[in-house]
Amino acid sequence: MHRSKRQTIAHPRSLAVGVCGGIIALVLLYSPFVNPQKSTTTNTNVLNSTHRELEQQSTDSSSLTASRVNSIEDIFRNYSDDLSRLSAAYDLISIADEAKLIDLFDQATNRSYTNENSHWKSELISLIGDRLAPINLDKAVSFYESLPLDDAKNMLYGMMHAWASLDFDEAVEFASTQVDSVHPIALRGIVDASLSLPAPTLADVGVKLGDEAYVQRALATRQLELDLADPEQAWRSLIEDPTIHQEDNFERIQAIARAMLDLHGANEVHDLLDSITSPTLKYALKKNLLTEIALNDPETAYNFALDTPNDVFGTMLAVVVDTWAITDPETALSRVSLLVPSAVRDDLQERVVSAWVQQDPYDFETTISDFPIELRNTARQSVVEILSETSIEDALLVLPKITDLAKQEQAAQAIADSWMKSDIEATFQWLASSAEIEDYRILLLRSFLEKMTVKDADRAFDLALSLPIREDEDVGLEAIVIEQLSNFEIDHAILLLSRVRPGNTQLTTYESVAGILVTRHKTDKAIELGKQLPEKLQARYYDKIAVSIATELSPTRILKVLPDIPTKKARSKVAEFVLLFHSAADEENRLSDETVEAMLEHVVPANLERVRFLLQP
Repeated sequence: MHRSKRQTIAHPRSLAVGVCGGIIALVLLYSPFVNPQKSTTTNTNVLNSTHRELEQQSTDSSSLTASRVNSIEDIFRNYSDDLSRLSAAYDLISIADEAKLIDLFDQATNRSYTNENSHWKSELISLIGDRLAPINLDKAVSFYESLPLDDAKNMLYGMMHAWASLDFDEAVEFASTQVDSVHPIALRGIVDASLSLPAPTLADVGVKLGDEAYVQRALATRQLELDLADPEQAWRSLIEDPTIHQEDNFERIQAIARAMLDLHGANEVHDLLDSITSPTLKYALKKNLLTEIALNDPETAYNFALDTPNDVFGTMLAVVVDTWAITDPETALSRVSLLVPSAVRDDLQERVVSAWVQQDPYDFETTISDFPIELRNTARQSVVEILSETSIEDALLVLPKITDLAKQEQAAQAIADSWMKSDIEATFQWLASSAEIEDYRILLLRSFLEKMTVKDADRAFDLALSLPIREDEDVGLEAIVIEQLSNFEIDHAILLLSRVRPGNTQLTTYESVAGILVTRHKTDKAIELGKQLPEKLQARYYDKIAVSIATELSPTRILKVLPDIPTKKARSKVAEFVLLFHSAADEENRLSDETVEAMLEHVVPANLERVRFLLQP
């Protein structure tokens, strides 16, 4: 280590403290001394203090603070809350000379802390270290090397920042000798002090210290600062360089483009877009800029969007309208309604109304009568969707006023989804009995039971069993639970099969489980499962799963399982399907003659002649 290179240097972040109020000095000092990279033991309340909060906390001047605080112990004796202590610590440390800083460091490291204020040790080490390192780097390094790692790492950022400002290579060399766990802290100090160096140089340090991503982020932030300082030059550089005039650099391009709009106004958008050669990049940038323009000049943004060629889906208009609907929904709706009637216009109108409703859903009902009839249902649907999150009772009052059945169903679905989060029984009873949802009741019940099955399958099954089988349905609701459960807990679904109601419900649930079993190559289990059914249902069961067997298994595997299928008709159906696929297959995928003959042995005599005819070349 070349100590001669690390003599006392001017503090690059030092601050003059004169007769100004102490809190002004505190605000000025706050940014330089806070170490944003520290990740250890710093009290959250301290780090989250804002400049405004600091100003409000105290009107003491620096001289008054100095008269009350001359040591670390004074900070804890004279102040009880973290914010006041932080203010006092800043005042004390900011005006301390080298000798005083060394003394304060000894006080901070040797003091006994309680459990309640133990976080202050790391904070004080960091603050003092940040101040001392630019004044006397040798002493700071000496302190760092004398401390346990958990304490030392709190001064590493400031120390490496000062060191890199003086000798970049030596700082990197020192950092690389430290334990891996502190490399990220050291890297941040070095990089933050060296952003004017070539990017490849910093990238190499990122590789060496194990955080290339941070280097890239820091360089991008620095580049953005340079770009925004002269956006016109930055834009020219972007457009003229094909290596950066690409979709991968969209964030940088859109930031500069927005800065250009700030300089020259919305009319600049045409020139900006015309200079972009990539259609994909141009499209993305236009959407981004229209959103920005719509915040301050929605009319202009809307007209720009209207001029977009081939925007058959109204994508650009939607970008503008979504923003305009928040700031001035009434004007936005008026402009959108002037469009030629189309699916695009309908969609835009619904977007505006939905956004408008969100501003005050409780009072919106009084103004809905002023809307065109075709938009009232959209408005009420949005009202219901919003109210369902805060008041199910209020949402239920609006629901029957929706006259469009599809929109009413969507609104009812929103009520059910929200309600079941807080009261499953009440939600289920409403779904099972409300006359207002009769036209789509089964759809809502299916959705409810599917979601409930994921949360609690047994409870969902019990709820399904509690309702009688509807006259217009011949399958109980438990079939929905079994079907859903089979997708992720097949064994649990099989256990519940013994409780399903007889008849078509039993057959349907068994078929659901069997289909999943065959798909998962558990055909033997599916075949055995069918044998649990009453004999009168078995033929229908095996007939139904025959298609799954024929399409999911290889011909060789099918020939092995066919004898296990107990019904001749089902065996024949499987064989016939396989042979039918064979007849349509290309030469490469056709079955061998031996396999064809083996399959034909399972075809029932009544169908044999027809099948042989289909197999003829």
